[in-house]
Amino acid sequence: MKKNNLDKYLKLKKKVELAQTEADQAEGALGEVMKQLKKQFDCNTLKEAKKKLKQLEKQKETSKEEFEEAVEKFEEDWEGEEDEWIPKN
Repeated sequence: MKKNNLDKYLKLKKKVELAQTEADQAEGALGEVMKQLKKQFDCNTLKEAKKKLKQLEKQKETSKEEFEEAVEKFEEDWEGEEDEWIPKN
């Protein structure tokens, strides 16, 4: 009976040690991600990072719209004059 309990204890101890190792690795990885967020985007929390992401997505959309408008205006201004704006060798 004692041998059986010892085996159970050793198996459980091994599982706990493995779980602790995995938790330590996850904590280290989280620390690295948080360092990157701070360095690249000046964010100290996940909440700040989400807010920054929304700002960047909005900025991206605005830039995309401005670019598309500029291309459209360029095409309108140069319509029918393709030969004039193509560089000749």
